Amino acid sequence: MRAKGELTLKNVVDTIIRVFNFTGEWYKAFGKPQRGGVWFIYGNSGHGKTSFLLMLIKMLANFDNIMFVSYEEGNVSVALQNGINRLGLLEANKKVIVCTHNLEELEKRLSKRKSPEIVIIDSLDVSEIKRKKQVIDLKNRFKNKTFIFTGWAVGKEPASKIGKDVLYLANQKIFVEGYRAISRGRSFGELGYLTIWEKKATEYWEFK
Repeated sequence: MRAKGELTLKNVVDTIIRVFNFTGEWYKAFGKPQRGGVWFIYGNSGHGKTSFLLMLIKMLANFDNIMFVSYEEGNVSVALQNGINRLGLLEANKKVIVCTHNLEELEKRLSKRKSPEIVIIDSLDVSEIKRKKQVIDLKNRFKNKTFIFTGWAVGKEPASKIGKDVLYLANQKIFVEGYRAISRGRSFGELGYLTIWEKKATEYWEFK
């Protein structure tokens, strides 16, 4: 007899798991990532991380409401305005909230009924989150929400200890380099990356 919480292999296989049903170039890059849990997007400055993040917001708005916690740019900046206009993000206007909530305010907001299902924190390095346990607590407290953190990089690794910790925790890891968003697990498509800016990506990768 199995104890409470124990599953057979068939139980595991038969469990219906919610996913983001990506199509087209997004499916070729990332497959169909699982909803919920933690994502980590990281990269060096000047490689297209912010542009990719806004592209991702536009895509994910097809599935759920989003809270974009914009610590780096603030909730209003010229750079943010330009990105929104350039990428046509206003199409998702009713699905996205931009804010700079601190951690306490964020938890209160997420505790309310009909709060956004996706939370994007940009970036982990300038947030109040400094310990792995804080991320685990958020994940466990709000089990049905998807938390997407961005982080700085040095070379091909996260720049901070908390970034490295979250990278290991994340069920979806995306590294941005040379205007490509590259899947490093756990969901891959046949191509494995999304091109953010074709011209710049071609120039960068031509001699790699």
